[in-house]
Amino acid sequence: MKVTVCMGSRCTMMGANQIYDQLEYIANELCGPESELCSSKNLELNISKCLNLCKGENERKAPIVVIDDEIVYNATPQVVSEKVMEALRQDI
Repeated sequence: MKVTVCMGSRCTMMGANQIYDQLEYIANELCGPESELCSSKNLELNISKCLNLCKGENERKAPIVVIDDEIVYNATPQVVSEKVMEALRQDI
């Protein structure tokens, strides 16, 4: 699973750092190598300088996270974590 967090200025101002911090916690602590709850071995975390998805009509859509091919607008740590955790639980 590939997760990309936009760190453009608008997304960062709207909380992208907290989302990325939560994803790092999931990958390294919650679903780490010894976890029986989930597995992060297939999780690829990425940061994008800007995804250019919040321009024009989508200006009020930040922060933006892309999970595989799904674009999550107005992303929150809770929503993104739930989606990622659901997928990681299936990898056990």
